[in-house]
Amino acid sequence: MSESPVSVAVVDRAAFRETIGHFATGVAVITTVAGGRRFGMTASAVASLSLDPPMLVVCINRRAPTCAAVTERGTFAVNILTESQGALAERFARANKDKFAGVDVEEGATGAPLLVSALARIECRVSEQVTGGSHTVFLADVVGADTAQGSPLTYFRGRFGRLDLAEDEAVTAELRRRVLRGDYCVGEPLDVDVLTAELHTEPWHVYHALTHLVADDLVTRDPEQGFVLAPVDLATIEDALQGRRAIEVGAAELGVGRATAGELAELRRLMEETEPFFAGGRLEDVHGYAAANAAFHAHLVGLARSDALLHAYRRLGLTGILARSLQPASGGSELLGDHRDLVDAYDRADLAQARHVIDRHTEHARAAHRRAFGGAG
Repeated sequence: MSESPVSVAVVDRAAFRETIGHFATGVAVITTVAGGRRFGMTASAVASLSLDPPMLVVCINRRAPTCAAVTERGTFAVNILTESQGALAERFARANKDKFAGVDVEEGATGAPLLVSALARIECRVSEQVTGGSHTVFLADVVGADTAQGSPLTYFRGRFGRLDLAEDEAVTAELRRRVLRGDYCVGEPLDVDVLTAELHTEPWHVYHALTHLVADDLVTRDPEQGFVLAPVDLATIEDALQGRRAIEVGAAELGVGRATAGELAELRRLMEETEPFFAGGRLEDVHGYAAANAAFHAHLVGLARSDALLHAYRRLGLTGILARSLQPASGGSELLGDHRDLVDAYDRADLAQARHVIDRHTEHARAAHRRAFGGAG
C-alpha cells in the first residue's frame, strides 16, 4: 500500500526571498551577442555542474532580453566580477539601452563580449535548457576559460560586497605565530570553538587558518581528533633531511646539464630569496626562511621533470618541520653558501660537484637542527 503524499504548504514568497538572501553567492555578468547586438545581465545563479566534461548551470529570468538572446545564439560568456566591480554589477542589473557603453570588452571565441577587467571569464555552449518557474535553466559545455588576480564580488542579503579575506589572513598569521611559539602541545586537538574564543573571531576564519597550516605541514588532520599539532622530533627531522638528500641526488642525475637557461635563472632567483632572512650570519625570520627554502628545493627537484620525485619531496613536509625546529637568532648561514654552490654546480653542468654539495648541505642542515634542538632544550 503506497503512502499518501504529504501536504506541505508553499512558503511565502517574501519569506523565501529573505531566507535565501542569507546564502552568499558570487556575482557574474552573463554576456552574449545575437542579431548583431550585444546583451548582458548580472546573475548570481551560476554554478559548476560537472568537471568531466566541464559544464556550468546558469539560470536566467525568462523575461530578460539576455535569456532570449542566449536561446537564439546558443553560446554565452560568464564574467565573474572582482570585489571592486559592484557598480558594474549594478549597471548590468538594470534595464539600460547600452549597458556596454564605456566598458572595456573584447570578443571571445564564441563571439560573446568578454569584460577585460573581470576576475575570470568562462565561455560556454548551450547543451540543454529547461524551464524552472520564472527562469530558464541552461546546461552548458565550457569551451574556454581564463582568470586574473583578485578577490570576488559577493551578493548577500540583497547587497553586493566583498569576502572578508583580510580577517582570514590575520587569523592565519596569528595562529601560525602561536604554533611556532609553542603555545599548543603536540597531539592535543586544536578545537575550533576554543580557538575562536581565544582569537576573538568567527569559526570559519579559524577553520580557514587551520587548513592553511595543514598545507604548511604545521598541523595534521587526525581521523578521530580532528586538527592536531604535527609532531616533530630530531629523529623525524634527520629522517626527512636524508629523504631530501636521496631525492635531490636522483633529481640531479636527471636535471644537471638539461635545465634551460630560464630554469637556471629561476633557481638562482629562488636561492637569492633565501638570503634576506639572515643578518650577521644569524637567522631572524624562521617561517620566512622555511617557506623560501622549500620553494628553492622544490624548484631544484622540479628540474628533473619527474612528477614522482617532486611528489615525494613535497610529502616530506619539510616546510613545517623547519619552521618548528629552527630557532630565531640561531646560526645556519653555511646553508646559504651551500645554496649558492649548488646553483653554480647546476650552471656549470657539474654533476659530481652538485652531488658533493647536496651531501654537504645535508650535514650542515642536520647540524643546524641539532643546535636548534639543544638551544630549545
